[in-house]
Amino acid sequence: MNKLMIGLLTLVLLFGCKDDEAPDPDLQIADYIASEGLNVTTTASGLRYEFQEEGTGDLPVTNSILSITFTGKLTDGTIFTAGTTPVEVYITNQIEGLAEGFRLMRNGSKATFIIPPDLGFGDLTAGEIPANSVIIYEIEVHGISNRIQDEIDQYIEDNNLTVTETAEGLFYILNETGDDQRPNINSSIEINYEGRFVDGDVFDQSGDMPRTFPLSGLIRGWQIGIPLMGRGGDGLFIIPPQLGYGQDGRTGIPGNAVLIFDIELLDF
Repeated sequence: MNKLMIGLLTLVLLFGCKDDEAPDPDLQIADYIASEGLNVTTTASGLRYEFQEEGTGDLPVTNSILSITFTGKLTDGTIFTAGTTPVEVYITNQIEGLAEGFRLMRNGSKATFIIPPDLGFGDLTAGEIPANSVIIYEIEVHGISNRIQDEIDQYIEDNNLTVTETAEGLFYILNETGDDQRPNINSSIEINYEGRFVDGDVFDQSGDMPRTFPLSGLIRGWQIGIPLMGRGGDGLFIIPPQLGYGQDGRTGIPGNAVLIFDIELLDF
């Protein structure tokens, strides 16, 4: 299975040194637009895009899976990644510019996205992408699946839940918010927890004794959800696969699994 399904640019995340001498990205972008004869729209964030095909149907939701072909290149035409066979990608584990761009695409759409450094890799190198690079993506969407969101919605409906959604697609209920102090990514957390699938089967739990983990070493869904609570807080978290174990899964957890966790934060 093509590893680009994990995230288009995770394959090139070999970070190097910062570069203090960087060309003006706005000038690079202006020159590229002029040289290619593009008629772009600019979003509030600074993403530029042009649609060659608008596509049809609804826009994707946060937890949609897009089937795409793509080419990624620099403004000088150097191609650093490409895929001519459709692959499935999540939206929210992409660089910021791609995540924003994917949300604009419908089934059958084709677009060029011009991503400035602050929506890409900033002043870090990433594989063949130099620091402070403007990057270009040509994307075609061959299908949009909402099967993950449908599964989450069905679980919420079946269990009569009133939930809150984060920008990353995590759904949660806080039964107790806990005290005012919150853990951060560098915290070591002491918790009680139970993890299960949407059908109720338990795949992991703390058992009789609390467990202690470094938050930085846990799945992204926990890194987002646990800091919503203070000491003494507890909640229910519905974690889509891109914030859990992705399309590959792990031992005991199949690919694209939605995970349900009850978590009690005892200390940090």
